[in-house]
Formats: sequence, C-alpha cells, structure tokens
Amino acid sequence: MTRLLVALQDGVERVVNAAALQWKRAELQRDVFNQTTYSQLRELWFRGQSESDAAPNSEALKRWFGVGNSPQEKEALDEECRAIAGPALSTISPSHLVLPAFTGYAADLANANTIAAPFLDEVNRARQEDEAEGAKTLLSLVLLLDQMPRNLFRRHEDLPIIYRHYDRLAWTLVRSILASNQILIEHSSLKSRTYWSWFLLPLMHSEDLPSHELAQQLERRWRERANEPSEGPVAEFARNYAGSARQHVETIERFGRYPHRNGCLGRESTGEEERYLETADTFGVTQKAGSFVKDEL
Repeated sequence: MTRLLVALQDGVERVVNAAALQWKRAELQRDVFNQTTYSQLRELWFRGQSESDAAPNSEALKRWFGVGNSPQEKEALDEECRAIAGPALSTISPSHLVLPAFTGYAADLANANTIAAPFLDEVNRARQEDEAEGAKTLLSLVLLLDQMPRNLFRRHEDLPIIYRHYDRLAWTLVRSILASNQILIEHSSLKSRTYWSWFLLPLMHSEDLPSHELAQQLERRWRERANEPSEGPVAEFARNYAGSARQHVETIERFGRYPHRNGCLGRESTGEEERYLETADTFGVTQKAGSFVKDEL
C-alpha cells in the first residue's frame, strides 16, 4: 500500500511538473502579441482621452462600465474588443496554455514569476527600448488579460474561463510587477486615475483578501501621489471607485469568496450565501445559466 501511495504521489507530481514546464516554455505568438496590438487596445479603451485627463469623460464611462449603453452599443463594443483582443486571447486559452492546478493564492503568488513569465518578458522587452513603452505595454497586457475577457465571455456558462484562467494570468502579472518593478505602474505617463486604476482591478477581481488590502493601500498611495482634487469629476470618479472597492472587500471579508460566482464554478452555496444572493449587488453578474453577464467591475 505504501509503494502504491508513493507511486500515485509521484505520478501526480509529474503531471503538475509537466504542466509547469509547459508554461515555462510558452512563448507568445509575435503575430498577435506586438506593439500594434497593444496600441490598438489602448486606442480602443482610452478613445477620446488624453494622458493629461485626470478623469474619464462620458464616452469612456459608457465604454468601461456600460453607463447609458444601449444593447446595440454594447454589442458593437464587444465586437471591437473581439477583433483586437480575440486572436491574442485564443493563443493563450486553456487549451493552448495549461496552468498548474490552482491550489490557492499563496501558491500562485509563490509561482507568480513563472506563471506570468511570458508577459513579464514582453514588458521587459519593451522597457529595454523605452521606460514609457514598458509602462504602456504593461497597461495593455493588464487590459488584455483582465478586461477583454469580460467583453468576450459574457454568457454565464463561459465565466469559468475568466475566473480560472485569464484572471490568474492578470493577477500574477500585477503581483509580479508590484514585487519587482512597481516603478512601471507609477510611471509619469500613467499618473492619473484614468490609467492606474486598471492595475488595481485584477487585485479586486481576486478572491484573496490580502490582494484587496493591497489594492486599498495602493489606491491611497497613488491618490496622494496624483494630488487629486476634492471636488469635481475626478473626485466623483474616485468616490465611485472607493464605493465599489468597499463592496468587493466586504464580500470577501464576509465569505472568503464571491458567492455570485458559485453557480458557474460549480460551488455549493451555504445557507448564508443563498440569503445574501437574494438581495446582494452581484456586480452585474447574472445567476442564471443561458443568460448574459452585464459587467463585472
């Protein structure tokens, strides 16, 4: 029996190690992971905005959060996202890049540099040319991994690919950068909330309380660094962000996870979670199979 257990354990370790080695050897396809794609992503997401804008205009709010968007406008935006980001995301889908089995955020953090290696390489390649280009490439990759899947995979049954795959890539990329090259996120070209707020969303999208606490610390630091005004559009945008962040962290503090994800991830809800879901703000995520997700912020 002991020999059998050892053999089984050895087999599991080989499978996990094989997956890790496959990820280490992964290389991004240059025909879709390049500065042309990154520029197109930024042009789409920040259309009508300039680097000097401290807060998003009304068109940006519609694009990012669906504020006042008609179904036709939303569909048109999703098609734009699919045209630019779809080819790149398909080359790093779960069928093309097999991540190590998820055993917890602590393990992913310990292996963050390995999991995010291809994207870190991409950022470093751009940074060698120019520091600002490295910062913009990082922003583009975070948008690609964290935001674009939320426009491409809106059906309830498609959500696991976001939570179990692309979110892990975005989270490990941001955590790796924060641990080693935070200066890229704090580059002068990304000084306004219009840009740096996107680096916080992979942390907020995680079901990891330390990441939420880190996001709150960073938001305070960057807000002070940007010397944001206390009134006006910037302050209003900041208050809206703070309210959303507070809702997210309170949910994680209470349950240790997002109950609204239980259905699509095949997790059984507790009685308390079921009562919570009857009236809770689920951040736009529908609870019925076959239905479409609004926008998870």
